[in-house]
Parts: sequence; structure tokens; C-alpha cells
Amino acid sequence: MPVVLLLAALVILAGVVVVAMGRGGELAQFPPDTAPGQYDFRSAAEVARLHLPPALLGYNVRATDDALLGIAHAIADRDAHIEALREQIAAMRAEAEQQAHGAAAEQESALAQPGARDAGGAEASGAEA
Repeated sequence: MPVVLLLAALVILAGVVVVAMGRGGELAQFPPDTAPGQYDFRSAAEVARLHLPPALLGYNVRATDDALLGIAHAIADRDAHIEALREQIAAMRAEAEQQAHGAAAEQESALAQPGARDAGGAEASGAEA
């Protein structure tokens, strides 16, 4: 019996040496268990409904990476949209301030020359009569 165990150990050891030297062939490439996720998140509710496939230790790494990449793209798109809206608001405010300053300047110039208006108004009244 000990001779059989010794022979089995030698055969296993020889097999390990052959494989370690590269003569045992290549390992087979297996396709992933889950399809690559194409996550296109548009709202927080879609992120909340996300259920990642479990793996032996935690979650499937590929699916988790794809989901996090999709979330990062959604946040980047939202940030870009918010920045564009902020630029539009700033432009509208600047335009409104310019219009307000222009209207104030016109009022000040009209108030600074009240005699010209009265004279023009009096002339127009005299011409009509």
C-alpha cells in the first residue's frame, strides 16, 4: 500500500513538473458568465434599480466596472448640461444688466435736459394752435 501511494505521488509530481515547464498545453479560455452590460443611466431611479450579478467573492467584477463606468458617464453628461445652463443664465443676466444700464442712461440723459423737451413741446403746441 505505501508503494502505491509513493508511485501516485511521483506521477503527480512529474505531471506538475511537465506542466510547469510549459509542455502541458494551454488553459482553455472560457467566455464570461454574463454579457457585458451596456448601462445607460438617465435617472437616479435607474441606478437604484441596478442589481449586479453576484460572484464567488462579492459582485461580478466586469459587470460592476461596466455599471460604474455607466454611472460616471451619466454624471459627466449631467455636469456638462448643468454647466451649459449656468453659462446661458450668466449670458442672460449680463444682457439684462446691459439693457437696464442702457435704460437708466437714457432716463438720466432725458432728465438732464428738461428745457429742450419743454421748448420742443411748447413749439409743437404753438404750431398746432
